[in-house]
Amino acid sequence: MLTYRSKILAVLNQKGGVGKTTVASVIAEYAAIVANKNVLVVDLDMQCNSSDYWVGMESAPQATGGQLPPLHPDYDGDPDLDSRSNIADIFFGKAVLPHPTYIQAENGFKHTVEIMVGHPALLERINSEYDNSSGKIAALIIDRLGDFLHMDDIAKTYDLIILDTGPSRNPIFRSAVRAANYAIIPFEPEEKSLQGINAMLQVIQSENFSRGDDTQLNLIGLCPNKVRSNTNIHRSTLEMLHQELGGIMFPAEVYLPQSTAFPERDLKGISPRSIFQISAQHVARKQSASVGSYVMNYIFNK
Repeated sequence: MLTYRSKILAVLNQKGGVGKTTVASVIAEYAAIVANKNVLVVDLDMQCNSSDYWVGMESAPQATGGQLPPLHPDYDGDPDLDSRSNIADIFFGKAVLPHPTYIQAENGFKHTVEIMVGHPALLERINSEYDNSSGKIAALIIDRLGDFLHMDDIAKTYDLIILDTGPSRNPIFRSAVRAANYAIIPFEPEEKSLQGINAMLQVIQSENFSRGDDTQLNLIGLCPNKVRSNTNIHRSTLEMLHQELGGIMFPAEVYLPQSTAFPERDLKGISPRSIFQISAQHVARKQSASVGSYVMNYIFNK
């Protein structure tokens, strides 16, 4: 039975392409730069988009997924660590070392974002092996992420932990759901992107059946992303969802717009890096601040 010491936010949707990594990174940046929190991002998606955004993955055409996590800058030959330290290591009984990101003291920031990067081949191996394991073994694996992230040392080091999850309901995804005590479901307000919402609501409901009243997985809400507010389809879809789903939607004014400011952050060497370092009048920054503020208020003030 997990003891929930850390504040862990899982970004969930089994539909790919809805912008989970964008939402996770915006919240991480807001938490560190604006809300003065120390943040840990954990990349559990085999595509490793969060890892690539924050620290850069290495191209490896012969490897599963075509990528490898980078060599850790502080690796000193410790046999308990891998030179490419990554979150999958904890499932194999190894220690893991978070990677620093650009949000750190030496770059003038008062608070930090660190990331436990993913490893496509190892994450796929875990999902493959433990999907076919006995129920007892699979249950141990599903609890392992939570056992690790809720350790006292980690809870004291980070004010907020954000899990960027993959689109499949595999053992790694189930580990994320078990570890989290808060969840967000990002979606694009178009019919094809709405398919994963009910499935994720069922996942959260099912998880909460196995938890006590004081350890429930709290759904912060459905977060509209890539919103084109000047189109009828997006406006009408959001109006419909607010009418039908009410309180589990983010407030009408809280969403992320379709904007080139988000993909531009992925360009290597771009300056400024953060959405919160561009003009305060830019709509992408204003809306990102609305999302970050809403999430922080829910987690830390509710």
